[in-house]
Amino acid sequence: MSVRNSNMAYSYVIFDFDGTLGDTNTGIVKTFQATFAEMGIPDPGETVISSTIGLMLKDGFLKAVPTLSDAEADSAVVIYRRLFNSIAIPGIVAFPGVPEMLHTLHEAGVRMSIASSRSHQSLELLAEKLGIDHYFEMFCGAEDVANHKPAPDMVNLILERFSLDAKDVLVVGDANYDLLMGNAAGCDTCGVTWGNQSRAQLQTASPAYIADTLPELLGFIL
Repeated sequence: MSVRNSNMAYSYVIFDFDGTLGDTNTGIVKTFQATFAEMGIPDPGETVISSTIGLMLKDGFLKAVPTLSDAEADSAVVIYRRLFNSIAIPGIVAFPGVPEMLHTLHEAGVRMSIASSRSHQSLELLAEKLGIDHYFEMFCGAEDVANHKPAPDMVNLILERFSLDAKDVLVVGDANYDLLMGNAAGCDTCGVTWGNQSRAQLQTASPAYIADTLPELLGFIL
């Protein structure tokens, strides 16, 4: 069982990736739009597409266009994955200040993992691209658990892997799916407002904190 450092609020942080550490919105939206164009499906718009980020890819397509059949959603996933590397990856960057924040947490002795709805391989690839992969003990991706956000499986897997006590762990994300996942695992949660959902949307998941800036987030952790 982990022992909380008396000088910090949390000794372990589980981060979401998209919209929390990585600024992936534009690339994801463009890849969704290119997928819809290839399939001859009307574009539901950036706001609708952004609201799906954080869900499993197929669930995101079904939420964005509820009239899609299950087979059409499966086809959309295949097309999206084919297009993603060329359309999205070149423009994906870390939010300003994220590498410095992670360095500060690492130097303070805070341990960290990532729980993301994207594939494990994609998650590791993007973290490496952003130069932040070395800060994390574990990358938990879509195929690593049976039940996805907002189910607690990802957080529970990390808790079990490292024998962590939920009270020592803060789950951080930009979507209510992330916060509901952390709450269900018994952890405190923090929503961040620089990602894909508004403060009002984050509040629906009753997080312990909401951070508007990285320094504010650091203050909640340390």
